[in-house]
Amino acid sequence: MPTVTKRTKSITSTAIASLLGIAVASAVSCTASPRPGLGYGVLRAWNKTVGGEAQKEKSTPVHMEGIMDVEVDNFAGDIIINTTTHPEKCGIQVLRRATQGTGYRSEGDASLDQIFINWEIVDRADRKALVIHSTTKYELPWFQAADIEVTVPELGVAIVRSSRGHVYVTQFQDGVDIETTNGDVRVATNTPIRSPSTILNKDGSIDWRVPPRSAGSYQMESINGEVQVRVREGSWLATDTRNDMDSNYGVLNKGANLVILRTVGGDIQIYVGKTPLEMGTFID
Repeated sequence: MPTVTKRTKSITSTAIASLLGIAVASAVSCTASPRPGLGYGVLRAWNKTVGGEAQKEKSTPVHMEGIMDVEVDNFAGDIIINTTTHPEKCGIQVLRRATQGTGYRSEGDASLDQIFINWEIVDRADRKALVIHSTTKYELPWFQAADIEVTVPELGVAIVRSSRGHVYVTQFQDGVDIETTNGDVRVATNTPIRSPSTILNKDGSIDWRVPPRSAGSYQMESINGEVQVRVREGSWLATDTRNDMDSNYGVLNKGANLVILRTVGGDIQIYVGKTPLEMGTFID
């Protein structure tokens, strides 16, 4: 019994130290990061130190130049896509996770090798695209996930398919096409967006943030959630008399490009104004 007591104390101390470290790091700046907010980091640290989650991380540098499209097809897990001005930081970072929990750590560790990540760079019209596929051969795939972070020099279009995961995309230039479940979607960019975009979600919210001079014909619907529109700069013309708390159809700056935002079991909010990437430390 004394051994168990000592081990529990050690695990708890480690967890608290990890959580405090995340809190301090997150509080350094209020400028939004492509990474999720404080709550996300706290949960990850707790799952690893106390919840018994098995994890294996791998980083792969990828040489890329100019504007890249990114296409990710993930069986489950979080997706983060961002940009960098440092070419040596471009690449793919994968966190394989097994979530069986305490008491099954060894089984979880052994199952991580059955998660496979494949990637290639292909030609797409006038630019190149980084295409990533993740799969698992584990017989209990609902206990697994792969969190994928992609860093490119410049981001054109982002296409994401995932489940049981959040999706965070920043500094895109040509629109997004995103589908996920059981997670929130946040997209934010400093580039005016006048391209078609679609975000479909289930059991999660959608946060769309773009700068002035963006345009589009917006169709937003939430089931069991609310839709909020904040246009700080520019014109917004409602186009449907049925607009209410859970739906909003409208035209931003006389745009014709279609922007579809739909979710079930979550809220939708759009922001049009200066500094769309400044969101605050504690927003997840």
